[in-house]
Amino acid sequence: MLDWTLEHYDSIEPLILSVSPESEVSIGDVAQLIANEFGIDIEYDPTKADGQHRKTANNSKLMTLMPHFEFTPIEAGIAKTVRWFKENKDKIRN
Repeated sequence: MLDWTLEHYDSIEPLILSVSPESEVSIGDVAQLIANEFGIDIEYDPTKADGQHRKTANNSKLMTLMPHFEFTPIEAGIAKTVRWFKENKDKIRN
């Protein structure tokens, strides 16, 4: 999608490269998905603020330009990324 945008989108109007508001996932949910992939638990500090307020984005313009584009489900993307990290951590930590 980013490649397509850089090569084909020439308008000065902003283009939101994001999932639809209906597909949003909280930061806490993303953290939990990552923790699950690593097999660890998350412990939240209840004395601290519970995070940033929601910032929704509307990608309807993008979807009219690329109607057949499908986002990778967050669970699949995180699983693939964590798997890659585990397989390559010795190479990337040097």
